[in-house]
Amino acid sequence: MRPHADRVQAAILRAVSALVAPHGVRLVIEELRCRDWASLTLCGGRHELDIRLDGPGAAAALAQLVAVAPDLEFHIPGHILAELVVEPGSGDDDGVALTLNALVIRD
Repeated sequence: MRPHADRVQAAILRAVSALVAPHGVRLVIEELRCRDWASLTLCGGRHELDIRLDGPGAAAALAQLVAVAPDLEFHIPGHILAELVVEPGSGDDDGVALTLNALVIRD
């Protein structure tokens, strides 16, 4: 994985973890992926982060994350978060799985 991808994904995970922490859930990383992305004038990466929220407040944490993801802003040095989409996955009594899809552009 590219060093910039590591920093970007770490920043995304920190922001999401802080957002869901008040619900008493634990964020578990399942898989992280990144592929290069470019338009005519911009370049960056598409990041896919498969995570799981474990704990009794997982459903409430997921609902909040889905609601705020389109407007979520946080600092990623040298990058701009252009888009963050939450794709809910399967859930059980212990928690919920989800995928975070982020388009991050190099500043």
